[in-house]
Amino acid sequence: MVEHVMPVYFLREGIQARLCMVQDDRGREACFQVRDMILAEGLGAKIYIEKPSGLSCWREAEIHGNEVYAEITPQMLAETGTCLGQVQLYREQERVTSFLFRLEVQKSLVDSSVESKDELTVLERLIQEAEAVIQRAEKAGEAAQTAAEKAETSAERADTAAGNAQTAAEKADTASEEANTAAERADTASEGAGTAAGNAETAAKRAEAVYEKLKDFSAEAVDNEIQEIKAALGNTIIVEE
Repeated sequence: MVEHVMPVYFLREGIQARLCMVQDDRGREACFQVRDMILAEGLGAKIYIEKPSGLSCWREAEIHGNEVYAEITPQMLAETGTCLGQVQLYREQERVTSFLFRLEVQKSLVDSSVESKDELTVLERLIQEAEAVIQRAEKAGEAAQTAAEKAETSAERADTAAGNAQTAAEKADTASEEANTAAERADTASEGAGTAAGNAETAAKRAEAVYEKLKDFSAEAVDNEIQEIKAALGNTIIVEE
């Protein structure tokens, strides 16, 4: 609603500028014009206000060009009197702070019910960010634990499957050995059958030869020949010397 413009210095202590505001106001903003340096890209900014009681306020600010903009909070205006302030620029581990400026707070006759206390909006934001990081880390840890449990279950299943495969392989080996034994027995039986067949064939040939010899055999003719031989022997004169 209301913008206060004032110069600030980082390289030398210039004329100490002064802002004048009313206690407990809302809707005031300060524009700090950096007069003795050019602000580089990638900088962050904060403003620090120390109240007459020694309580303090930290607040993030925004940089636009060579100017730093910060909202003036009710806590910064909670105490009447002279407050001292500084602007701080930062980037990673680097910190550069301006020389002091003054913030004069006049008493409000309308409303001054704000209790003065420390206001560390920067710290609060950092705490919130840290809590968010912790929550993300916890969730990541839970996810990692779940993944580890699933991996362990998968490993156990793989071990079981490997054991089943080993058992199946052993059974297959046993079946193969039994099949080889049966094949050897079949070969032996086949060889025996071949030998028996050869012997049978030989016997058949011998029987056929005997048959050929005996098929025209006549017992009567043989008997007649024997009788004739006997008769001839009876008519034979044997001379002894």
